[in-house]
Amino acid sequence: MTTSHAYHLKVQAQGRVVVPVDVRAELGVQEGDDLILLREEHGFRLTSRRALAQELRGSLKSPPGVDLTQELLDDRRAEAARKGW
Repeated sequence: MTTSHAYHLKVQAQGRVVVPVDVRAELGVQEGDDLILLREEHGFRLTSRRALAQELRGSLKSPPGVDLTQELLDDRRAEAARKGW
């Protein structure tokens, strides 16, 4: 479980916000890297492209014992058979 920490950020000229050094280190970002601000149910979340890609990659894994590719092929073959292809 992660510990929550609140940061006070000030919006500067042209909407710029300084991301604290420890947050940048934890996200693994450096000057010039892209960050993503996600709108979520109860607010916003700041993350890096790398962290979001890893999170999404993990969410696409098949459950143990399930072959999603085979399920898709079976569904397509059944649909083709129903249509007489």
